[in-house]
Amino acid sequence: MLLIRFFVLVTLVGTGLFIETVAAQQEKAESQTKPEPVPFHSMSLPGLDNVFQIDKQFYSGSGPHGELSFQALKKLGIKTIVSVDGTPPDLEHARKAGMKYIHIPIGYDGVSEDAGLAFARVARDLKGPVYIHCHHGKHRGPTAAAVIGICRGTLNQKSVQQFLTQAGTSKDYAGLWRDVKKFKVPDSNAILPELVESAKVPPMVSAMAQISHDFELSDQLLQNKPENRKQRLRVLVLLREGLHETARKYSGDYDEMFKQWLTESEQQVKSLELAVQQGDQQAFTTGMKTLKFQCKRCHKAYRD
Repeated sequence: MLLIRFFVLVTLVGTGLFIETVAAQQEKAESQTKPEPVPFHSMSLPGLDNVFQIDKQFYSGSGPHGELSFQALKKLGIKTIVSVDGTPPDLEHARKAGMKYIHIPIGYDGVSEDAGLAFARVARDLKGPVYIHCHHGKHRGPTAAAVIGICRGTLNQKSVQQFLTQAGTSKDYAGLWRDVKKFKVPDSNAILPELVESAKVPPMVSAMAQISHDFELSDQLLQNKPENRKQRLRVLVLLREGLHETARKYSGDYDEMFKQWLTESEQQVKSLELAVQQGDQQAFTTGMKTLKFQCKRCHKAYRD
């Protein structure tokens, strides 16, 4: 009887060791097929803001503008740039620097199913290094990078939440946080969309993206220097015309409040032009604060 008990015990222990060995081998095999995770960390690159490395082959940050920023990406070894912004990609500078573009525009309201599938294809097919960007590199870009990181197996839900927080992704964009949290990696047999270098974007989205660009440029020219005044006036004229044409061409699907707010912002830009012409720096600074409030009010009601 004692001999039988001893035999059973040895058999159970041996089976346990065998199962444990098989599990260890499987874990080792899986680790060899997945990209090696590295802790995401912030970087400093000329002409770019909010740059993060999310794993050994993928990066996230602000949109490149001008030769300086594209050269910085080239020195980093970037082969492909993925834009999720509404503005058309700068294909000319990218090609000049020997890089290609992929365009997958998303809104501040979340990640659509089609966009999620496109990000899954980026994770599956693109060979790095790859740079992902929106405009500022804070909200939509990090969201896309988070989804891609999940697909690549280099980010999990815990690290994704940490990454979005460190990148500065606003909680006001609840749809971005929601869609990252609920994202599921597509099955291996899922049909993934073709990737294009410049996607078709609704006219309203393009118009608002340009307005945002002109607004930020005018905000940067706050110093009351004579050499800044001509440039500031030029940008303000573009901003005013952008608001006017957006209201005239693309606001038909929106309510009267939206149209009224566009008109109010257009009038506010006119007052800023007058302040610049008169050299009234105080009036310009105060007027920019009012315009910022108007923009945030509209974004909260219609974009976020």
